[in-house]
Amino acid sequence: MTTLLFYKNIVALDREQHKSLKIRPARHMKFAGEATVLPIVVGEFFEIARQCPIAFLRLEDQSLLPVALVGLPGGKNLYLDEKGQWNAPYVPAYVRRYPFVFAETGPDQLTLCIDHDYEGFNEKEGVALFEEGGKPSALVQGALDMLSEYQRQSALTQAFVQRLQAADILIQANANASLSDGRSLSLQGLLVVDDKKFRAIPEGTLKDWFAPGDLGLVYAHLMSMGNLLELLRRQPDPSRGARGSVH
Repeated sequence: MTTLLFYKNIVALDREQHKSLKIRPARHMKFAGEATVLPIVVGEFFEIARQCPIAFLRLEDQSLLPVALVGLPGGKNLYLDEKGQWNAPYVPAYVRRYPFVFAETGPDQLTLCIDHDYEGFNEKEGVALFEEGGKPSALVQGALDMLSEYQRQSALTQAFVQRLQAADILIQANANASLSDGRSLSLQGLLVVDDKKFRAIPEGTLKDWFAPGDLGLVYAHLMSMGNLLELLRRQPDPSRGARGSVH
């Protein structure tokens, strides 16, 4: 999995090149329709935990990425309805930031970029990205503010997952959900916190985790696994609504 989903044609936002560019209000989120896992940051763990499972994905460089599970393996995003509208209370920040994104263009240097292929961009209707004189519009400033906060949260997230790795409490997922109509889901290829290892963490480590809020994040993750059944129920099926269990 790449950590840069959705984006097809990333270009730096330029006050001259894009001085006439406008963006229409988003009518749907179909761009996220193929995503079954979405990267998340620690600041949204509690909101995410209320509606879908949270797990951890190991990347090629061996770093960890917390993800929200929004679909079944090889399937579609089950948190979008037929019109491409998000059908849960909270929309992950990774989705909300699109089509804007930061790109590293030098040491400690970030540049605001856009997905130029996003269907909302045009030069005829919508909100202008730049005002007269090349000043960023309020919309662009809002995107900068959101991405800056996302960047800050990403740094906190990396610190959190590094502490999880150091404590050696993550294991390969072994969670299953099933409905009485025969539908089932087995979590594979992802990591989760092992409850037994978590309860055996030394007292000193627990104290270190208290101030940054790590304990609450771990509990949010563990409680979120109860949403496996909800994820399965969202899979279209003639017999949906059947009662089931998580084990």
